[in-house]
Amino acid sequence: MGRSGCASAEDGCEGQCHPLDPVDGVTRLGLDNPEVEKATQDPATNVYIAWEYLAQLKAESSFADVPPDQMTPAQYQELAARYNGGPGWQTNDAQAYGRGFSRNIDDARQALGD
Repeated sequence: MGRSGCASAEDGCEGQCHPLDPVDGVTRLGLDNPEVEKATQDPATNVYIAWEYLAQLKAESSFADVPPDQMTPAQYQELAARYNGGPGWQTNDAQAYGRGFSRNIDDARQALGD
């Protein structure tokens, strides 16, 4: 699997998408160093870094000014694809991840008590 977080058939993964690990988000935020990498092993820190990374990705999107509670399913799907694919978010594999996220968003909300 490449740094993009999205494995392709060339990687021997039969095009399966995998979410980015926390270190990918750290690298994207410019915090790539051993001390920060070690900190991502802590679940609370890991969630914080993922949150920061998602905020950065949303800020780079065409829907940066849309409040999260007003985002459309297509915007959530794009954000998930951006998270999964990194710079290659428009690849088929990253888009498939985004579609899968869209299909499961209601389950995620229910699990979070939203």
